[in-house]
Amino acid sequence: MFSKFHRSVIKTALIISVLYSANTAMALTLQQAKQQGLIGEANTGYVASVQSAPTAKVKQLVDDTNQKRKLGYQQISQQNNMSIEEVTALGRAKAKQKTLPGYYFQTKTGEWIKK
Repeated sequence: MFSKFHRSVIKTALIISVLYSANTAMALTLQQAKQQGLIGEANTGYVASVQSAPTAKVKQLVDDTNQKRKLGYQQISQQNNMSIEEVTALGRAKAKQKTLPGYYFQTKTGEWIKK
């Protein structure tokens, strides 16, 4: 049988293992989400969930990515004396062009297509 000390060490190791697994699962990158078909390039110049009911992790990743894109679009707009709509349209076209085979993009009508 294990001593009280050994049981405590095993219990601590199990807790750390569970916490590490949870953190690893939460660290979903945009690339991984696209590879898994969870996120695609939307017809708006931003990313969106391909699924109708995304997980909280996917929603957060979409929100974070789109916030960064919006800031980038605003910066480009100001630097080049362009409207945000013009910059977003350029971003949308570039994102669709750069979409890798097997990844999703959204058509003008809102349909998700695997490239």
